[in-house]
Amino acid sequence: MTARAAVPTAPAEPRRAGLVLPVRRRLFGWSREMAGQRRELERCWTAALRADVAISLPPGVAAAQHLADGGGFRLPAAREDQLPAAARVFFDDRVVRGGWVYLRGFGYYAADAQMYLPGRAPAPGPRFAAVQQRWPRYAEFARPLAEPAAREPAGWYAWLAWLAFLESAVQDVCTARWSAAVLADGGAAGVLDEVLEGLGALLAEAAWNRWQPDGCQAGPYDRATWAERAAALSSDARIPEVLRKLGRALQGPEVAADAVRAVREGDVLWQIAAVAHTRWPALDAAHPGAPVLLVSEAFGAMAAGPVLAGMLPAGQRGRVRLALARGSVHEEEMARVSGTAWRTGRLEAGGQVVVHLDDSVFTGRTHAGLRRALTGVPAAVYLVPLTLDVGTPFNHPEEITALGRGVGEHLAGLETAVRAVGGALPPAPSLWARRKAPTPPVGADGGPEEGSWEEAFARVAGGSDRLLALLWGRYAPEVRDA
Repeated sequence: MTARAAVPTAPAEPRRAGLVLPVRRRLFGWSREMAGQRRELERCWTAALRADVAISLPPGVAAAQHLADGGGFRLPAAREDQLPAAARVFFDDRVVRGGWVYLRGFGYYAADAQMYLPGRAPAPGPRFAAVQQRWPRYAEFARPLAEPAAREPAGWYAWLAWLAFLESAVQDVCTARWSAAVLADGGAAGVLDEVLEGLGALLAEAAWNRWQPDGCQAGPYDRATWAERAAALSSDARIPEVLRKLGRALQGPEVAADAVRAVREGDVLWQIAAVAHTRWPALDAAHPGAPVLLVSEAFGAMAAGPVLAGMLPAGQRGRVRLALARGSVHEEEMARVSGTAWRTGRLEAGGQVVVHLDDSVFTGRTHAGLRRALTGVPAAVYLVPLTLDVGTPFNHPEEITALGRGVGEHLAGLETAVRAVGGALPPAPSLWARRKAPTPPVGADGGPEEGSWEEAFARVAGGSDRLLALLWGRYAPEVRDA
């Protein structure tokens, strides 16, 4: 945890389930502040999009409605025919729920064992094989999807399809990069990091830099190069070779399930843009011109650093060095990791401003682990989470008190660390740990029978991992039938 100044703490509360009133008020205050920040970002960004001539926002369309909860983009089902023909083919497993078409199908998440009912997940090898088989499609569709989005003005839905295409490619590279980390394959990791940086820059240019007003703190873009760059990255002959190598290593019954993972909780593009909009200017003002070590946490924000780097103001990208951390305490406690190969090694940080990007923060122990991995004397160390967990203190306060401190004391210290860059909280609560949903009854009272797929589904739907519950709800037939 970053060093914190002395701050007043809430009155000590008993070490038991339930929260005393001052702690509840603090958490509700955080929630209100985050909601207010999101509304302000929506107002600001909508005005910028409407004033811009590069992208044609249809009249009467609320831009923010096209942001899908949990990440990705959606469009009204009634306007599905406005997608470019190539997009309708590429997103062939898109789903329709509640009158919206989501530009992510079950395949986007299918490499992750948690997207299957208990005992139903394919072995790591077959899950990874799906990524291998899908990769040639990116080279096939890069130009047909980039070219309509590069026109000026670009059609709104053609633009969203291009962003969703890039997100899909980034997701698959991150899946492979995760496996390379688990297998400690440095050669594969180097190739994948290079590709991820290139795709992240493309995504940043298309999603953020293109429509920012003149003088806004955003990096340059060159839409004329999008098709060529995307085709070159997806056609890189090294990638199939790396995927084959990793695929062979992931075969066999001894490979742990977590060696292949797809769901990245920080896979929400607007939250990375919020860091560029609200946090980077404050950090730059505090450390003008200083070299920055931008560290992405692999469990939830693997692509955040490369994408954020692409959003930085012109001339500032050169001061940033990218690195990857793999140290989620929560994932270790949940027994979702095996062995020690995934652990973060030493990171040289002497004289650099270290910015640790994570999808979420609850106890801050992951950040404390990152600090222990740093060598040299950094100029400063900051935790910059994309979201803040306000659910686990309600659901599991014992996870805080087990650390030897009261919930109020813990939240006060956490708030100081999170506000260290720009003085603000993130603009969104963590989706993976909000208040639990009511769990349907099980058994003789009319609910699903214990041990049935319905009971397993209900357990996820009622759990505190609200991201997983949301995804299972969106892909319910696929989860049930997989």
